[in-house]
Amino acid sequence: MKYGWQSLRVQVAVLGFLAIYVPVLLLFGVTSATENDTETTRNGETVSTTTSDDPPWPTWTVVALLPVAAGLAWWLAGRAVRPIERVRRVAEDIEASDLSRRIDLDRGPAEIRSLADSFDAMLARLENAARTQSMLIEDASHELRTPLAVLATNADVLLSHPEPTVELYREGLHRSQSAATRLRTTIDELLVDARGRARTIDRQPADLVALANEVIGDARVLAESKDVQLSVGGSASAECSVDETTVRRAVSNLVDNAIRHAPPGTSVAVEVWTADGQVDVTVADHGPGIPADEQTRVFERYGHGEADTHGTGLGLPIARQVAAAHGGDLTLESPGPDGDGCVFRLRLRR
Repeated sequence: MKYGWQSLRVQVAVLGFLAIYVPVLLLFGVTSATENDTETTRNGETVSTTTSDDPPWPTWTVVALLPVAAGLAWWLAGRAVRPIERVRRVAEDIEASDLSRRIDLDRGPAEIRSLADSFDAMLARLENAARTQSMLIEDASHELRTPLAVLATNADVLLSHPEPTVELYREGLHRSQSAATRLRTTIDELLVDARGRARTIDRQPADLVALANEVIGDARVLAESKDVQLSVGGSASAECSVDETTVRRAVSNLVDNAIRHAPPGTSVAVEVWTADGQVDVTVADHGPGIPADEQTRVFERYGHGEADTHGTGLGLPIARQVAAAHGGDLTLESPGPDGDGCVFRLRLRR
């Protein structure tokens, strides 16, 4: 590393050298000015004369202390800026390798340690953002491949058919519509999942009871097609500072999941309760339930229960990510495959 006048180590070394050597020069000057006064008598008059009999070793001592002071000042300056050099080296290593490196500075001035801790925290956020971006790309390439293949294959089949009919085109359009809907749903879920994992939420005041009613209103068509009744209960209102877009997606995923597993003629109940600085949104169905050994698996990405062959496998993990981003959690209560359905509890901090 080249050192110039702009170098902090050079500046600190110069100041240290002056602080060490200037007092030595001043002391030498005072010592040199001290002379021995003597009195002699000439022609009956007393004459004062000044003589100096100082030995030469003080001068040689001052000269010898010059390189010693310079070396000591340079060494002290090096110790002072060593933590900064460590920060610089780690930053260069990170640029050349990966974001997993940390400074982990445990010695040095308090200000430099604080700077290193802030730098490590920034690196952790950057690493998390990079990991989220990478996972989003991988998930998108994995999940979008199937609906895109369906769209392309369906178009090829229709275009290559020797005698297409209106009914054939209608069936093909229905398949394309289904694939496009799945494509749109998957993209929305991936984006919400990425925002939840990156903790990039925009909290704004919202009434979760009104939000639950809107989700139920959107899901009524699906519920009616499966002969499932929907209801909303609990508190009259639940004001909470949340990221409304992601929370709406989380509640919608829970309701869709409950409708998909609810037997015809049963109901899905959504309840919103407020207590102790938090809001609980519960979604209960009367489906077959989930065995104890599968309850953890349903929260894994692309994880499905044995009875679940539909969906993207992202709905419940996304809901849990949204809850975690709001300082809460998503839990499951189910007595098992012979019990009375499942109760998912989405807890958000107010």
